[in-house]
Amino acid sequence: MAASQKQRRRGSASATPAQLKGAEGSERAKRRARRASGLAVADMPTEVRSEVMRLMDELDSLKAELDQARQRVNQLETMADEDPLLPVLNRRGFERELARAIAYMKRHNTTDSLVYCDLDGFKAINDTLGHAAGDAALKRVADVLIGQLRSSDIIGRLGGDEFAMVLHHADADAAERKAAQLCAALAADRFSHEGKPVALGMTTGTTQLLESDSVQSALSRADRLMYSRKRSHRAG
Repeated sequence: MAASQKQRRRGSASATPAQLKGAEGSERAKRRARRASGLAVADMPTEVRSEVMRLMDELDSLKAELDQARQRVNQLETMADEDPLLPVLNRRGFERELARAIAYMKRHNTTDSLVYCDLDGFKAINDTLGHAAGDAALKRVADVLIGQLRSSDIIGRLGGDEFAMVLHHADADAAERKAAQLCAALAADRFSHEGKPVALGMTTGTTQLLESDSVQSALSRADRLMYSRKRSHRAG
């Protein structure tokens, strides 16, 4: 039984171009016949009937081209929202998702929070080990952060060494706990580049989203809190 199933699958996969074209033509003929059944095709003169069939074929081709174009647009839109280096959203994509989160929160009276992150000492990694090391460090940071988040949470890279996350159904206290967990996970990570250990760390600012928030007001508030904490760390 298993062998015959494999043979059937191989036979299907090894269909010749002529067979595939014939199958496609047969399917097109069936669709054309179904549409023509609503018309008095049999009563049409031969030339008119041929022209109707030709127009139906053109319509099929146009529909196929339109489907392909829509798929390509969807692919390009997805690419436009993704970070070119990391498996996270870029700033454009993240701000769009943050706007959706704020709108959802207002409609359904949910509690969401925003975490703003800035890596510590990232410039030194680039300056001492090179940009390849910096890119590798960013990839490791993204992997660590993603590993600590729920599938419902949203993460994006805002630019350079700055990240942000939307935590769904999380109040201010929960966001602070999650931020501390993220920082601890990053600090504990044993990352090295070309055999050289590289310490990773970050500073966070957290804020619960408000009904009065816009995308920019929420990001600005979390950004200020993050830099306030970074300054206090340096002073300490």
